[in-house]
Amino acid sequence: MSARKFALPVAALAGALVCAAVVPGQAVAADASDEVYLAAGLRGANEVGTRGDQDGRATVVLRISDGEVTFAARWNKIGTPAGGHVHAGAKGVNGDVALEFFTRPLPRSVLGVTGTIKADPALVKALTDDPGAFYANLHDAAHPKGAVRGQFHRLSRPVDLHGVLQGSNQATLSARADAAQEVRADDGQRRGDADGRATWWLRPHGSAIGYTATWSGLGRVTAGHLHKAAPGANGPVAVDLFAAKGLPENLTGVAGDAPADPAVVKRIAAAPGRYYANLRTADFDGGAVRGQLSGRPFAHPRAVTADVLRGAQIYACTRQPSGGYAFTQHGVTAGLRRGIDHSFVTPAAGPPQWIAPDRSAVRGAVVTRTPNGAGNIPELVLDATQAGAPTGLLAHTTQILRLNTEGGLAPAGSCTPGSQARVPYGADYVFLG
Repeated sequence: MSARKFALPVAALAGALVCAAVVPGQAVAADASDEVYLAAGLRGANEVGTRGDQDGRATVVLRISDGEVTFAARWNKIGTPAGGHVHAGAKGVNGDVALEFFTRPLPRSVLGVTGTIKADPALVKALTDDPGAFYANLHDAAHPKGAVRGQFHRLSRPVDLHGVLQGSNQATLSARADAAQEVRADDGQRRGDADGRATWWLRPHGSAIGYTATWSGLGRVTAGHLHKAAPGANGPVAVDLFAAKGLPENLTGVAGDAPADPAVVKRIAAAPGRYYANLRTADFDGGAVRGQLSGRPFAHPRAVTADVLRGAQIYACTRQPSGGYAFTQHGVTAGLRRGIDHSFVTPAAGPPQWIAPDRSAVRGAVVTRTPNGAGNIPELVLDATQAGAPTGLLAHTTQILRLNTEGGLAPAGSCTPGSQARVPYGADYVFLG
């Protein structure tokens, strides 16, 4: 695998560094050699000068280390992206492309990618000094100028990028693939890339197979399949997970949901050991690495994005140090997608908590606040502490982001002592671990 390198244009870099002085809550100095994690929550409504996909959502996380940028992106309710980038530009401003994740259409079933890019040292410094001066952007056929967009925020803890790739789904099957498991055949095709390794997480459900594949040591990947055969034998393709003339060479993983015959899905779930997962590359058209499926229980990282379906910031009228009365934060009540409940542990005192239907739960402590325009509560990065079941949707969350906020500010002016105000708000919450 080769990594691609892009330099940030001088004008764009100068603009990004100027923005660093005017974006509150985001300017954090760092040595470019340190490992830094950045995250963005993308929405169609954030696009500037063009109409994005109003239903679309995506999460992008970057790991920056020694001039290398490793990225993970997972999207929902947009067309298959034909391009993904980092742009230099503050909120509300369009800017030049600083880094390219990929620039060609991906297979239709793909919902996420990971990969690596070499970056110019000046760009690395600008990104780490002020992430808010940059945004991530995904483009699809219906929105060539941008389907979803989101500004970057710096995280205070490391994040497993494979969890971002996987998304919120819990896989039930797995496979470890290598060249040694490939089986030779007299068909003129090359098999077995000795340098290659891959890991598969699979979720058979209904009429589809959810998949996540990550790899190393491989050339340009062209396809991923599930075959029916026992170890030591070749078999026919049972499910075509993804196929392409060639994925971008800098990619190191894909995830998605592939349609399949429901009867086949049931058979794979019932007897996974009768099937194997296979990756093909441009150089190994018969199969570069292969792994037999296993149904043994296993754990894997996940990342959850859940928007507010109904919510209110709760304020109480309290006496101020100046002697007057004003509304101050008393609590929050919100129902998030995936059945997550959001409230304060103790009214007025906090801390904020999130509880999933499976009883996994986390509590948050604010790390940074970033203003998000007039009339909107700020965006937040919070450290998470486990407070519920040891397994489940939120069980491994270490960071929480409140992004794309709408409304929710306390009423201005004086108030009647003892009264309360409930102010509707919207936001996207991103749970990373």
